[in-house]
Amino acid sequence: MTTYRQLPLSRLGHLIPPLVDGQALVALLTTTADLPWAAKAAWDIARIAAREGRRVALVDLHLEQPALHEIVGLHATEGIVDAFEYGVSLNKAAHEVTGVFFIPAGSDTAQAGELFAHDRWRKLQAGFRSEGALLLVFLSEAGLAQLAAIPDGLIVLAPEGLSETFANERDIPLLGVVRDRWLPSSGSPPAQPASPPRRRGVRAPLVALLIAALAVGGWALLAGARESFTATPASPRPQPRPVVSADSASPLSATRRGGQGVRSVAPRPDTLGWTVQLAAYATLDKALAHADRLAADDGLAALVTPVPQSNGGKGPVWYRVLAGSYATRPAAAAARAKMWRRGIVAEGIGDLLLAPYSYHVPAGTSLDSLRRRGLPAVRWSNGNILLGAFEAPDQAAFTQAALTRAHVRANLLPRMEGGTP
Repeated sequence: MTTYRQLPLSRLGHLIPPLVDGQALVALLTTTADLPWAAKAAWDIARIAAREGRRVALVDLHLEQPALHEIVGLHATEGIVDAFEYGVSLNKAAHEVTGVFFIPAGSDTAQAGELFAHDRWRKLQAGFRSEGALLLVFLSEAGLAQLAAIPDGLIVLAPEGLSETFANERDIPLLGVVRDRWLPSSGSPPAQPASPPRRRGVRAPLVALLIAALAVGGWALLAGARESFTATPASPRPQPRPVVSADSASPLSATRRGGQGVRSVAPRPDTLGWTVQLAAYATLDKALAHADRLAADDGLAALVTPVPQSNGGKGPVWYRVLAGSYATRPAAAAARAKMWRRGIVAEGIGDLLLAPYSYHVPAGTSLDSLRRRGLPAVRWSNGNILLGAFEAPDQAAFTQAALTRAHVRANLLPRMEGGTP
């Protein structure tokens, strides 16, 4: 079987941007019967592609079994079928959600073959290419075979990898296969994190993406990046590492970070490491305001984590908003489902993240004074002040440097049962 590039779910944030850069039309092909899993993966890809300010539209072409609208958190509404068969404007059918313009399947149709074969797809592809925008189509193998336009690239959504019977009959460039995790059994090398894309336009205003080449009329999509509620995907999940403490007396090996020596202590098994990432912002003030609202209005303790988007911590920084601390992944998933039921966030929003380490600030420190110094400090449910939630100690280097500049001492420790390290 031909080898292919694996795209583990946990690494999509690094791998997707360079793969779709320069592409105008990319097919997200499902080869699994688990459509909710595939729909969630497609939605993650769209959000990742749009997070740097690129204009992205995602169309649900699973016409017989629409799945994306439920993942996005929308009720069934007018969509692509209504645009093709009934003349509904795509401006009306499109919904802007977390920076992505989502077009659902829409009404039932008995003419799916005609919709796929319509020449409008070629014109739409040309229009997106001329504007530097990206059109993602979520479809089955049968739909791909009938699509009039030939996609610039193909991303297969297959949790267990490609089957032996898979055939790329149209010779579309295979960009990769999204699966639950990387496994060496496929014969492909591990996917390596790619350099972050060059563009960043989180403050770009909403602009109109005019598809002038479409003579049929009504084919205009408003597009633009929205800064708020644009959740950045979790970075690659490393194997558990020792926790770092800035002033630990443990006689274990020390490493150097930003000119400081830091020592390691082993985490305990009762760590409350799982959390739910609800959003990410380009500014600390907005992230802290969101965290404060969650605590005040919804009774949810939230953390804010600065995550630089380039190696060395010198690139642009996103500030993640993370809600709660849970001992297990199922507990975090149950908490997220409760957030959906309460309407705290739309259903489908929220990534489960294993980030057990936080900076613990000594008692008596002023929360306001820490925030005035540009530190992501929050008051936790037990009254302690915490900064961030990190997947591994090396992810905390940016925050450690900020603490050093502010002359604030804090220990990087696991969040534990009972609220004490």
